[in-house]
Amino acid sequence: MTAPTFADIVAGTRPVQIVAEDAAHLAFLAERPARPGHVIVIPRRVHDHLFDLGAQEHAALWTFARSVGRSLQQRLPCARVCISVIGWVVRHAHIHLVPTDAAGQVPGLDGAPLPPAQMAEIAARLRA
Repeated sequence: MTAPTFADIVAGTRPVQIVAEDAAHLAFLAERPARPGHVIVIPRRVHDHLFDLGAQEHAALWTFARSVGRSLQQRLPCARVCISVIGWVVRHAHIHLVPTDAAGQVPGLDGAPLPPAQMAEIAARLRA
């Protein structure tokens, strides 16, 4: 079985509620939203993961996502639009925009603290 992509949405063979689009991008309501108004932003061209995009495509995707996020804030309204990029289940680069009104409305990234020596080792590897 092939991992799912959003290519069928781009091709127009899978119906979704499109909220914004341009020649290179689509933004549509999530079928299983974390919150009402949860939007997924994708490039029309399939890329496995966000960091597979070229620098210009990457910047253009974020510019488009910014425009959609500002629209969410103005039209829903909400206090903040949270952003999430996971990249494991759907093998098509995408950004989640989730309108929120309070902390805790989107799953957080709070893990257990690491020992200082392990933190220092990881930081050293990343600086190398």
